[in-house]
Amino acid sequence: MLAVIVVFIFCTVYFRKNIVPTVMGSSVAKVRAIATNQINLAATSVLNGGITYDELFDVQYNDRGDVALIRANSPRINSIAREIANLAQANLDSLGTVEVAISAGTFTGLALLTGFGPDVTIKIVPIGAANCDFVSCFQSAGINQTFHKIYIDVYADVNIITPIDEPTVQVKAEILVCENLIVGKVPETYLSMQDVSSMFDLTP
Repeated sequence: MLAVIVVFIFCTVYFRKNIVPTVMGSSVAKVRAIATNQINLAATSVLNGGITYDELFDVQYNDRGDVALIRANSPRINSIAREIANLAQANLDSLGTVEVAISAGTFTGLALLTGFGPDVTIKIVPIGAANCDFVSCFQSAGINQTFHKIYIDVYADVNIITPIDEPTVQVKAEILVCENLIVGKVPETYLSMQDVSSMFDLTP
């Protein structure tokens, strides 16, 4: 009985230390690639018609020709973010069960046998929640010329349900929505900030 208990403990420790990380590493890599692709498809689908800078922002100048105000079209920005988040969520929900093929030799935990032997299929179920954030970036393009680039960050926390573990993977994709060359002096307070909500006048 003691020998059986010792063998059982040894096998359990060996399995958790050598096999579980390998299996979960392959599962995480597979799910990360699939989730990233689904997020990119959602963003591409929503932005496929083209989003112009003037749809999202209105640049107002003072009498000296300097930038006095950059007003954001918050309803339009929120609408785009909501569309992408909803479509990305729908894409993630439609994934269903994903199969990951791992060679039998990999289960030994020995580096020399990794990749050898017949494939063993592991079924995993990814469950994710997607969200979106707009990010604004100013970049100097010469004297009194500034590039204003608008990105949307789509990110999702995906829980991977497997027979041996349930890790969570965070997937993020950054997509350029539009850009514009602003001619005129832009206040330094704009150039040093990244958060759209604090940088712009978000009143409709």
